[in-house]
Amino acid sequence: MASDYTISGLSKSVLKTLVYYDLFDYPLTPEEIFGHLPSNNVTLEDIKTELSHLTNRSFVHRLGEFYSLQNEPTLESRRLKGNALAKKHVAIAVRRSSLIASFPFVQGVMISGSLSKGYADEKSDVDFFVITRPGRLYIARTLLALYKRLFLFNSHKYFCINYFISSDHLNIKEHNIFTATELATLLPMYGSQLYVDLLTTNSWIQAYFPNFKFRNSAPLPCPENNPTFFKKAVEWTFNRCWPDALDCSLMKFTFNRWKRLYGNYEMADFQLAFRTNRHASKGHKHNYQKQVVARYEARIQSFIKSFQINLAT
Repeated sequence: MASDYTISGLSKSVLKTLVYYDLFDYPLTPEEIFGHLPSNNVTLEDIKTELSHLTNRSFVHRLGEFYSLQNEPTLESRRLKGNALAKKHVAIAVRRSSLIASFPFVQGVMISGSLSKGYADEKSDVDFFVITRPGRLYIARTLLALYKRLFLFNSHKYFCINYFISSDHLNIKEHNIFTATELATLLPMYGSQLYVDLLTTNSWIQAYFPNFKFRNSAPLPCPENNPTFFKKAVEWTFNRCWPDALDCSLMKFTFNRWKRLYGNYEMADFQLAFRTNRHASKGHKHNYQKQVVARYEARIQSFIKSFQINLAT
């Protein structure tokens, strides 16, 4: 057992970073720990030195080039296998991103979820975060949903579009470790300036990750989403057909459908999992955000109890 006066502030920050990714059985490199550290004014060498101390005291375990709170060697091979599979999924996601970007009123496309963190397994979906023109969010969302139903037979595997926001309201309402991580790891595919604007608007994530840096898209540079002639023509047509009324009607349809399907949720949970307003549409039927935040807080308390240390920095 260790008392809290023997644990440095940097060690506590390293441990909290590892606790979060431990929820997903995902060991980290020192560079990744540095990028997701909840403190700054440190160097990568400081992180490596601290990891050495923590490893010697069995708080942390080294698994090849990675570090984890779990002394489980299979996590290294699991991660390496997942990283390799992610490269294949990214190649598919690049093509799907191009398709999504071609839809009317779509301005920005980004990859989120596990793939944005460089990991995939057999059960992984390819998650997309989409930014639309103001006042046209539900038109864009409905057209993409119809495409998925008609041409992909409603498969989510490589076409899971679960978060839409409009370009005039880029602020994400929830400020917590989960949303900060998701924003910081977004992989921009189309709309490079919107990606910068999104993260600049949500500068609060630096309170969670002060060492955060903007990401470059891979394997291709992130271009602006310049509309084709056909896209402009379709948008022009919609804009002549009472588009505001249509968008509002589609928003109400979306809300009523989710209310019918998931009306058993508590109101606060429903509003968190199924955000539906003119500027945002989010549909997470398992309320994953709430689950992750609750598990993280519980894991922190379990760690404190097991090692008798205070992780407050």
